[in-house]
Amino acid sequence: MKAILYSLLAIIVLGLCGVCVVQWQREFLLNAKIKELTDQLIAENKLRIEFEEKAFRFEQEIARITQLRNETEAALLEATEQVKLLTEDQTARGYSIAVLMREVVMTSRELDSYKQLAGKGTDALKDRNTEVTAQNAAIEKANASMRQLASERDDLIDKLNTRTREFNELVEKYNKLAKER
Repeated sequence: MKAILYSLLAIIVLGLCGVCVVQWQREFLLNAKIKELTDQLIAENKLRIEFEEKAFRFEQEIARITQLRNETEAALLEATEQVKLLTEDQTARGYSIAVLMREVVMTSRELDSYKQLAGKGTDALKDRNTEVTAQNAAIEKANASMRQLASERDDLIDKLNTRTREFNELVEKYNKLAKER
């Protein structure tokens, strides 16, 4: 009977050894799975943090571009208003020049009539020559003002064109960033 008990004890011990081996193998597989899941979680957290940082940088860039856009729009409005004022001023000066030209034509007609009267009196002719000289000086001054005004207008239009190109480039960059997002 002792032999049966020893045999039974040996079988039970071998069975327990088999259970331990199965448990060790199962624990090894579970620990490997836990390590794999932990590594995946760490990798996903790193990616999440990286994407959050990217999103934050994109938000900052969008805010910067929005601010630049607002500044550019304000500058564009200001330049447009200046061009409008200069155009109105130029129109008014153009009217003044037309009036002065009319006076020149009338003066030249009067000069012709004075030339006819030249035989009758040179004093009147000298007085009229003085008036014509003064009018010519006024016309030359008006012409100089017109040239200066045209130069200022051309400069402002060049600045407006430059700002418009910059604004368009900024809008293209903004649209590109918006599409990427």
